[in-house]
Amino acid sequence: MAHREEARNEFNDGFTKAAAANKVQILATYNNRGRHTRIWILEAPDYHAVDKALEPILKFGNYDIMPVSAM
Repeated sequence: MAHREEARNEFNDGFTKAAAANKVQILATYNNRGRHTRIWILEAPDYHAVDKALEPILKFGNYDIMPVSAM
């Protein structure tokens, strides 16, 4: 994907726009290039909003969603 600019733009723009449309706030992004891993810290009203925000980029791979709540 990194070698195809249009795919990279679709990945980033698709997720960013879908996140905003579903009231999901992207608080932080961490990348581990060696393991081909990207971690997003998100704030959302519910799990369904996160799921909808990830829809545009599911064709690029599988995602593990780990809900965390503040105490």
